[in-house]
Amino acid sequence: MIEFKPYGTGKAKCAPNPDYPEGIDVDVSLGSEPACSTTLPYPAPECGVYIVECKLCRLRIAISSVGRPDDPRTLKMACDTKVLARAAAKA
Repeated sequence: MIEFKPYGTGKAKCAPNPDYPEGIDVDVSLGSEPACSTTLPYPAPECGVYIVECKLCRLRIAISSVGRPDDPRTLKMACDTKVLARAAAKA
């Protein structure tokens, strides 16, 4: 699940980072496995935050975006293995 929550301030007023003209790939998994990846709506419609929830473990991550070319375009996050283990034990 991906949900965008706008801040209500419109798009960013400052210039984008020229090093990322096609967005950035964000990895907050710290190399952990299992991990899931998703594509984010790019660029964001305005300043706000994406709430991304893993369909398997329900871990939720918030990532800000500002409606510029240097917005995040993908997100990789580690799954909550404790939740996955509990679900497997119940099955």
